[in-house]
Amino acid sequence: MFRINFRLRVWMIFWMFHQSTALGQTTDDLDVASQIRLVDSSNILIDPGYYTWCGSGIQGEDGRYYMFYSRWPHGPRVADDDSLNRIFDGFKGWQKYSEIAVAVSDRPTGPFRHLKTIMKGDFTADRWDRYTFHNPQINFFEGRYYLYFISNGFSDHMLFTRPLPREQLHWYKYNCTQRIGVASSADIAGFLNGGFQRKPEHLIMPDSVRTWEVTVNPSVTRGPDGRYYMMYKSRKPDLGHMTFWMAVAPTPEGPFTHFSEVSTAADMACEDPYLWYDKRRRRFYAIAKNFSANSRLAKEFGALILLTSTDGKQWDAAKHTLVSPRRLRFRDGSETTLTHLERPGLVFDRKGRMLALYAAASVKNPFNEKSVKVDPAENTFNVQIPLVRR
Repeated sequence: MFRINFRLRVWMIFWMFHQSTALGQTTDDLDVASQIRLVDSSNILIDPGYYTWCGSGIQGEDGRYYMFYSRWPHGPRVADDDSLNRIFDGFKGWQKYSEIAVAVSDRPTGPFRHLKTIMKGDFTADRWDRYTFHNPQINFFEGRYYLYFISNGFSDHMLFTRPLPREQLHWYKYNCTQRIGVASSADIAGFLNGGFQRKPEHLIMPDSVRTWEVTVNPSVTRGPDGRYYMMYKSRKPDLGHMTFWMAVAPTPEGPFTHFSEVSTAADMACEDPYLWYDKRRRRFYAIAKNFSANSRLAKEFGALILLTSTDGKQWDAAKHTLVSPRRLRFRDGSETTLTHLERPGLVFDRKGRMLALYAAASVKNPFNEKSVKVDPAENTFNVQIPLVRR
């Protein structure tokens, strides 16, 4: 009897340990940097007539891969409805003229082929989504595709009080009306043929309590409790740096309510989050752009870094914090240092394994453009970095 009880107790202890490890414990061992592979020209989407930015990818119901991305034309702006429209010349045109387009590829890493623009501002007065359509992120939740994005209007009644020169203040009347919206479709074809539904109301806007000036860079994932978690960026003027916040909702279309802060300290300043829940490790992760030099996240401004949380409330740097420095390594042995590497996103297979890391990039600073013709090195592109599947 003693032997049976002893063996039973040992077995029970082993079973309880196994269950606690499998069901209750979390593991922070994700190392995205170790999965990054070399790139070549097939992994780059670039357009000689447009700035290309904000790529978000997903596998469609037809097995092909679709990238939803931002683009806007090069060159100076005509004075359409704004006598100060020159403030949107060149790369700064994203603030008013960005549109969301779709490209397709047979592989998650490209090459991608542009299909069409699906969302752009129609300049209709008194709409919150009057102008730019930017920061797309495509998700698939409960049998439906959801496209999150930002748009803006123009208002003298923005939540903004800083004294600024006339043209800069005018810029902020567009900048500080940026809000987060969503559109959805039962299939990818719905986005391509205009059959998608765009929610008329915004999901999140600045409130001058927890978020200030802007609400942008939305990224949404389904949490372990079945709710939908959104990480997004704001900007508090007296802090002088970017901040991240979390909101939560019972459905992908909201209503989203404030949940927690992510990074409001200067040494955690980031932007452009890509959020997901890792079921195997039982924790949230977010890849983001480091927004300071010599922070505790990375020593390089603009490097891609990894944040993590077990509950979506308390966030910190992941164990393997650095995802990528601001450079690309090519299959021919060359290496290119970038001015920008941002707007990260991941593409997963149906088993939840990472296939590719997407990012917007430029070799030279695109803000340098002074004319209609753009130096090719000042153009921008989306890169699809292959990842080792684990």
